[in-house]
Amino acid sequence: MQKHSIQKSIDLPFNSTVVLIKQNDAATLKNLYKTNFAKVKRYVLKNSGDEQQAKDVYQEAFVAMWRNIKNDRFTAESENAINGYIFQIAKYKWLDHVRSVKYKNTTFINREIEYDEPDIEIGEATNKKIKILMDCIGNLSERCQNLLKLFYFERKPYKEIAQILSMDEASARNAKYRCQEQLKKMIQTIPNGPK
Repeated sequence: MQKHSIQKSIDLPFNSTVVLIKQNDAATLKNLYKTNFAKVKRYVLKNSGDEQQAKDVYQEAFVAMWRNIKNDRFTAESENAINGYIFQIAKYKWLDHVRSVKYKNTTFINREIEYDEPDIEIGEATNKKIKILMDCIGNLSERCQNLLKLFYFERKPYKEIAQILSMDEASARNAKYRCQEQLKKMIQTIPNGPK
């Protein structure tokens, strides 16, 4: 008698989809898959996702729904209940994904802050050295200033520097070397100057 009542409830129209899912009916599964994807895709796209992520989340949700129905962990009272169930699973899976991405980003940002502090100190020391260097360059002759600017800042070759300063290439090399040596001596006389 109990078997008869179970059989009777399985035959009810709202349970036919569940029975077909349990039997791995290809047409039912395909129809369910196609029917529900658009809604999940819209949800994922509206919530910072892309189409590929929507497909991935939907596939996971669909498999979870199929497994839960097969293992009697979910009983549907109508086909709409199954559709709603798939959407809920997909929604929660997407929310988990978004939370984990935010968590990873937060961790990454915190690491950045941790490692920025020494860089700030290094930046201040470098800025101080640059200021000393620029002050010393300002104390060089105008010809030396131009020559070093052309070589180091504009990265011009000796041939071009020679043309700009109206000298031959060998003279430009020698002049750059002498200017560089003058600059080194100036810097070394300054306390806490660049090493």
